[in-house]
Amino acid sequence: MKMSVTEFKAKCTQVLREVATHPYTVEVTKRGKTIAVVSAPPPEPKVNPLWGSMKGTVLHIDPNFDEPLGDEEWEASKE
Repeated sequence: MKMSVTEFKAKCTQVLREVATHPYTVEVTKRGKTIAVVSAPPPEPKVNPLWGSMKGTVLHIDPNFDEPLGDEEWEASKE
């Protein structure tokens, strides 16, 4: 949908409400040239905010971090 800047000024609030509830964009024009495009923002992803929150924080991983525990460490971990 195209709309002149003068018309957009007069109907700004109404246009924003419609764009927020309907999936279309409005091109605001001045002398026939598009100067702005108004559209609703993309929907926010519904992801657990904790997932990935620690991404990039591990600075060093010991190359032997996944080796099996010895008998002493195993017994100590039980206490």
